[in-house]
Amino acid sequence: MTWSNAGSRWSTELVDYALDWYHRRHLRVPTVRELRAGVDGLPSHATIRRMYGCASHMYEEHGYRARKRGGQPGRATTLPRDPCGRFLPRSR
Repeated sequence: MTWSNAGSRWSTELVDYALDWYHRRHLRVPTVRELRAGVDGLPSHATIRRMYGCASHMYEEHGYRARKRGGQPGRATTLPRDPCGRFLPRSR
């Protein structure tokens, strides 16, 4: 187990409570960028890596959907491109 900034050890129950609190407040789970920058009330990114291996495994273990790199669940993360690799304008 690892120690939190509050002086107690992070357990899976505490992480579960912290994720639920964050989700109720923001209606989403934090991004990895936010975790690396530090989120009040959640374990540090290093602690998450030690406990779960990565943030996606943490989310899955606690019943949340893990987002793909650069996106949110349910949203396409790739934009249409032409054969040269340039982005295409939006179709209306």
